[in-house]
Amino acid sequence: MDFSYVAPLQRAWQRVERMLFHPFRIQTWLVLGFAAFLAEYLSGGAHTRYGFRGHGGEAPHAIGHWARTMLETPALALVAVALGALALVCLIALQWVSCRGKFVFLDGVVRGRAAIVEPWKRFGRLGDSLFAWTLLFWITAVLAGLLVCLPFIASLRSLWEEHEFHWGILASFAGLIAIAMPLILVGAFTLLFLNHFVVPIMYRHGLTVTAAWARFLVLLREHLWSFIGYGVIVFMLWVAVTGLVLFAGLSTCCVGFVLLMLPYVGQVVLLPVLAGFRALGPEFLAQYGPDYDAFALQPAAVPPAPAPGPADSSGAPPPGAVS
Repeated sequence: MDFSYVAPLQRAWQRVERMLFHPFRIQTWLVLGFAAFLAEYLSGGAHTRYGFRGHGGEAPHAIGHWARTMLETPALALVAVALGALALVCLIALQWVSCRGKFVFLDGVVRGRAAIVEPWKRFGRLGDSLFAWTLLFWITAVLAGLLVCLPFIASLRSLWEEHEFHWGILASFAGLIAIAMPLILVGAFTLLFLNHFVVPIMYRHGLTVTAAWARFLVLLREHLWSFIGYGVIVFMLWVAVTGLVLFAGLSTCCVGFVLLMLPYVGQVVLLPVLAGFRALGPEFLAQYGPDYDAFALQPAAVPPAPAPGPADSSGAPPPGAVS
């Protein structure tokens, strides 16, 4: 089967041009920007590529001293546990919102429209399925990370407390990286395939996440290297976009950085980029047949429109109907 990396990229950008620039409507930008905010920002998505954090040389020592102080004071330890639990609940809630938001954003890009409430309700079942799978994935990833780091805890603690270089510590870190890097790559590709391919298959056929994964894995086994190449291309595109963002931010005396770091505002400013990447996965997937083409038909998740009742004489299309 012939496939291309360039043609899907061209079609994705043409779709973005038609949706955002021909014609230009500020309402479309604001609504789709909010959908991108729900899908990307709340789950720690694309916005984290443009975050800026400073780390002083004394930060590890200060954090360690703060942690020991908390443990030695029962009241402070209780407060810390309560705040940690609250933060965890908030993160889980935001992840749930983001999983639904992914379908809202995808629906807007596929159908070339700006809507929030109707697709939010319509894709609730699929969003909940994605949320459950994503939560299980992150729990598994955290446990796997702890198991990988367990043999290296002594070396990590030595570096944290002593701030002195030892060849043994360097060798230990080399071993940690050698073990962790393959797991990190597997996790990164899993999340990429989930967002770029599995979610569009869910959207196209109204499937749960496990059923959509089953369909995609059949395709992945047949065309493994083409999908790995896709992941490399996406990484290179993000590197290029990041370089352009850094250039634009520095050219505006860091005013651009401030705009990008603002929640929602940053997603509106970057909407052509985010919408382009959102369309790229489905465009690439569509090369493998109509069953994988999210743009071909109205998604199976859309319920059939009810027949007009006696009171509906306006002739207006029912909610959710495709014009």
